[in-house]
Amino acid sequence: MSDMGAHVSPLRILQITDLHLCPQPGDVMGSGINTDDSLQRVLAQVKRQEPHLDRALVTGDLVHDPVPEAYQRVSQQLNALPCPVHCLPGNHDDTDLMEDTLAGSHLHCGKILSQDDWLIVLLNSAVPEESHGRLEDTELDLLEESLSRHPSRHALVCLHHPVVPVGTPWMDRIGLRNADDFWGVIDQHDKVRAVIFGHAHQVVDQTRNGVRLLCAPSTGAQFAPGSQTVRLDDLPPGYRRLDLFPDGRIHTWVEYLPQAPEWRLCGS
Repeated sequence: MSDMGAHVSPLRILQITDLHLCPQPGDVMGSGINTDDSLQRVLAQVKRQEPHLDRALVTGDLVHDPVPEAYQRVSQQLNALPCPVHCLPGNHDDTDLMEDTLAGSHLHCGKILSQDDWLIVLLNSAVPEESHGRLEDTELDLLEESLSRHPSRHALVCLHHPVVPVGTPWMDRIGLRNADDFWGVIDQHDKVRAVIFGHAHQVVDQTRNGVRLLCAPSTGAQFAPGSQTVRLDDLPPGYRRLDLFPDGRIHTWVEYLPQAPEWRLCGS
């Protein structure tokens, strides 16, 4: 477990998600979307607006196709952030390859972070070769053990797949398949303040039994909320900010680029 030191002010967290970088800059999502360009713009805005971040959490789909070169490019791009970066895998990632390639870099793949009144748990919900998510028993045991070991700390739980329906039918079919098992753990611990996730490529802000459920926009393209089939929204790339206060309060908001980039086709 990594102890992040003492803080009297809020812990300033950046959530970015669904980067979908590829080995070379290009159109990885079939609609002229250059995810390198959009990520660079997001990171530039973060640097301008958020000079005092404490941690960045990357909630999965770091790459679109999991090859070492793509993860190397993720590391190079995220080096622009002014804080330590913690990553967890999504359905487009290869967990072992991600961890092996990022080992020794400034990107961390540890699962437990602690700081004063806060515990942050990062879970792996990825299922190899599948779009939906599932938490294996080892992940559920890790969650239970971590929360039980730190009963007085407020907890932020992070994973890739949505743990509740987000209201977009096709996306809800590929969420966390064993969400009941997840909630079976969470519901036993009254210090869990929020769960953050990605995968949906849209903003989600719900509450379940006092637990805040939050999804950040992708640093690339957004999916249209409520759509029956895959459809892109016209919202620009973005990110989520969270301030975690010592008393367990969370202040959170979403930032978008001023406008969507002029997407460039691969090779153009």
